[in-house]
Amino acid sequence: MVSDLTDCYISQGPTIGDVDGDGHTDIVVPTLSGNIYVLSGNDGSIVRPYPYRTHGKVMNQVLLVDLSKHGERSKGLTLVTTSFDGYLYLIDGPTSCADVVDIGETSYSTVLADNVDGGDDLDLIVSTMNGNVFCFSTPVPHHPLKAWRSSNQGRNNLANRYNREGVYITPSSRSFRDEEGKSFWVEFEIVDKYRFPSGSQAPYNVTTTLLVPGNYQGERQIKQSQTFDRPGKYRIKLPTVGVRTTGTVLVEMIDKNGLYFSDDFSLTFHMHYYKLLKWLLVLPMLGMLFCACHPSSTRGHALTIIFKGY
Repeated sequence: MVSDLTDCYISQGPTIGDVDGDGHTDIVVPTLSGNIYVLSGNDGSIVRPYPYRTHGKVMNQVLLVDLSKHGERSKGLTLVTTSFDGYLYLIDGPTSCADVVDIGETSYSTVLADNVDGGDDLDLIVSTMNGNVFCFSTPVPHHPLKAWRSSNQGRNNLANRYNREGVYITPSSRSFRDEEGKSFWVEFEIVDKYRFPSGSQAPYNVTTTLLVPGNYQGERQIKQSQTFDRPGKYRIKLPTVGVRTTGTVLVEMIDKNGLYFSDDFSLTFHMHYYKLLKWLLVLPMLGMLFCACHPSSTRGHALTIIFKGY
């Protein structure tokens, strides 16, 4: 069965995910009529109780995100979008019940999701035709696979990644730090629950790249590529650079179907070397001050050293 949407003009591309939490893939389609359709990935039929009707045109892709609170069992996804009626809609996937926020402006852009303020929660970012950017905090814990940073998530991925498929850098590696040694480790995890346990999307081709800015005279992109045949946590060693600078580590993954996933974090190199330099300057001055304050003790030590030398 294929649903007939000929009476509606589809305004933007679809997004994909398990909207109602039944374990099957659904397709979310926005329209110029203000209706948001959810279609079954099995046969194309309309998933009830959809369509959800807004009171204006929906001109952007619908964000699919898991807004389950910490410790709460996930029961599907939330559909997040703006409409030309001036409202931001947060529609519960299984029930189609909605919370709305009156922003009083219209938008053509997809609502984005990420951790903006450096806390541990997930934020929603809305940009409008008036040139305003709104950031709404949620009580939902942030996870890299919940983030939706750009349309199509950078390349060709229209699907929600959390509890589905993706790659992310673990918290121990992505925490901000300054590297001073010759190398450092990056730990990441490959997640694939899309068709578990009947199959997987392996092999996973993973490329880890260290991106270095222009003040570094060596190679600007240091790459390492590996292929993995199963999900799990893995570690890769990358070299540090020999100058005081910043850098970005980018982890990219392409599965057997050609779907692209990525995650990244920033770090610095040798930014705190001046602390050692400070002691190298201060210690000789402290030694000279000690000698000036204790001349007899210093002479005694000097004579002792001379006699020992003989």
